[in-house]
Amino acid sequence: MVIKISRLDELQIFKNELMQYANLVSRYLGDGLIGEEEKQGSKIYRTISQKVGYLGPFISELSEMANVDIHGKEYDMWLIALKMPTDKLADSALGVCLLATNKAIGKLTDDITKGKRDAQTGELLVKSGISSSESLQVLTAKANWKDIENEFGITKVAFGRAINFVSDSFRRNIIFRDVEHAFVLASSGFSKPAVILAGGVIEELLRLYLEHKNISPLSNNFDGYIKTCEQKELLKSGIYRLSDSVRHFRNLVHLSKEETKRYTISKATAIGAVSSIFTIANDF
Repeated sequence: MVIKISRLDELQIFKNELMQYANLVSRYLGDGLIGEEEKQGSKIYRTISQKVGYLGPFISELSEMANVDIHGKEYDMWLIALKMPTDKLADSALGVCLLATNKAIGKLTDDITKGKRDAQTGELLVKSGISSSESLQVLTAKANWKDIENEFGITKVAFGRAINFVSDSFRRNIIFRDVEHAFVLASSGFSKPAVILAGGVIEELLRLYLEHKNISPLSNNFDGYIKTCEQKELLKSGIYRLSDSVRHFRNLVHLSKEETKRYTISKATAIGAVSSIFTIANDF
């Protein structure tokens, strides 16, 4: 019989693993690691990277901590903490991640005690007095991929298979998240941010696809990735034109370009940009 641990216990285990990894990083940056410590570090890194994919957003939700400030700019704390090769910046970010995890454990414990969250799954309970708007946000987040399937005929699983060259679980989850957000924005009439996000997803997918193929792009930008794919005949000509159109859509989102209604991005254009993600993914 398989015994499923509670989300609270899972967070406690994750915190311990994170502490072990943080200690190893500190040792690595100090005197260095030897023998078994290097193997242990690699093993814990893989474990943490996988768990961050689904625990990271949950920890951020509970702790209200998601980013670290680097020279006045905000960056995802997990992305910095788990960057390779590791460095002092990653070491500092790990401290922030540990603080967020501790805060999340405390908040989850309190919410469970007050009957606001399920003791096993950690999910919010509608009957606990949560506002209708908060409940709606939770339900919407779960329904997005079902809505995407209804709109474009592709499931999250099928999309995941299409981009199986993206092996890093953390990066895959970022892509899944941005696709979902782009769809929600486009469907809600927020056309400009939807196109920006969809274009960003396509750009990153093309970059990772070329990396997977061990092909150096003509230039490290969207235009360079598209032209390289065309030159190497990695994508069909129709797909090339489609991704090229999204690049032009992104160029139009600058305020200086919106001189007339002709240059204003429509909802149909935004939906088309999101659709392009799946069309291109099916051609990889």
